[in-house]
Amino acid sequence: MISPVGKIAARLAIAAFLIVDVVLVVAVYRHVNAEPAAVALPSPVSADTDLAEEAPADEQRQDPYDLDPAQSYLLSLSDDGSLLSARRGQCDGRTQAEVQVSDNGGATLRDVDTGLSEVVAVRADSASDLTVIGAESDCVLRQRTSTDGGSTWLDGYTFAGTFDVSGWHPDLDKETVVVSDKRTSEPGCSVTSLSDVSEVLARVSCADGTIIGTGDGGDSWVKLGRLDNVRVASYASPSKAYALAKYQGCAANAFVTRDGGRTWSPGGCISGDPAQALTQASDRLVARVDGGLYVSRDEGASWSPAS
Repeated sequence: MISPVGKIAARLAIAAFLIVDVVLVVAVYRHVNAEPAAVALPSPVSADTDLAEEAPADEQRQDPYDLDPAQSYLLSLSDDGSLLSARRGQCDGRTQAEVQVSDNGGATLRDVDTGLSEVVAVRADSASDLTVIGAESDCVLRQRTSTDGGSTWLDGYTFAGTFDVSGWHPDLDKETVVVSDKRTSEPGCSVTSLSDVSEVLARVSCADGTIIGTGDGGDSWVKLGRLDNVRVASYASPSKAYALAKYQGCAANAFVTRDGGRTWSPGGCISGDPAQALTQASDRLVARVDGGLYVSRDEGASWSPAS
């Protein structure tokens, strides 16, 4: 027979076991149902969401910005250091487009005659292969290419005999409209710069400081973030981009984002005003500020004249 003392010890052991079991069950339940750790990646948000808090803490004020598309500039840099630069101009002749090319990253430039009165997009694939989209005085959009470094230019045509235009570009008439291979669409702002990441994916910076993107060729647009007083932005990928914005007394301060545009980190200042264009390739950034070209090889932390 079990003595009274033994019975008490047995009951205490069973009670202790039950307590331990309950504690383990509760611990497992909490682990399974705990909130997951936050992921440090942005999620696209609707265009009516206020993201003002995403700008640098000491630069929350958005100054009024009167965009003049005719005076804007475009830059494209290839991996071999070839640069294509253009002032947009107007097809009605009030402001003439200006196109220049460089085979050394902007250290030296030479004028080329594309025959276009207005240029809305440029692409440098190499020192010899260059493409521009624009219009002559008839204001009919066309795509013109050169395979000899800009000495001669040829229009592209469709099988139907119309001008063949492919790739992202701003609309000739409306600064709130952009065009892709797929469709004409409105991001919902006055566009200050347009980055074509792929045939269906593009990003725009806006005169009101917002950064907006599409991943479906322009069928829909979402607000990705904001950068107060942004002037131009250039996307290297859907997540990584560089920008120039007014910041702490600098009219052309470099910024970089690695989360699609939701947050931006300031870099170096380029002396001059205004910030006009920005482009990037595998090993450098090139910016146009107040008519001069500047190069950075450390993601915008420091800049030096291209020449």
